Amino acid sequence: MTDHIIRAVAFANGVPCPHAGQWIATFDHDAYDGQGYGTFTDKVNDAKRFHSNAAAFEFWRRRSRVKPTRPDGRPNRPLTALTVVIEPLP
Repeated sequence: MTDHIIRAVAFANGVPCPHAGQWIATFDHDAYDGQGYGTFTDKVNDAKRFHSNAAAFEFWRRRSRVKPTRPDGRPNRPLTALTVVIEPLP
């Protein structure tokens, strides 16, 4: 089975993203009181790996455990602030 990786494309709100084209190396959904924090890499070998496309998608949609709900009542999924592409590892 091929590993999968997540590549940042843009911020979901259309604002240019400084990480566009880079892969997620780490992401903590609970950092900064549920706002999340990640590191990105331009080296595919340093990208966080997932055993399937579904596992990568689930990670992208994960809710913060410290603040699972946003002030507007919707689920707090900090990584979904990024539009991403899930790719098989080359």
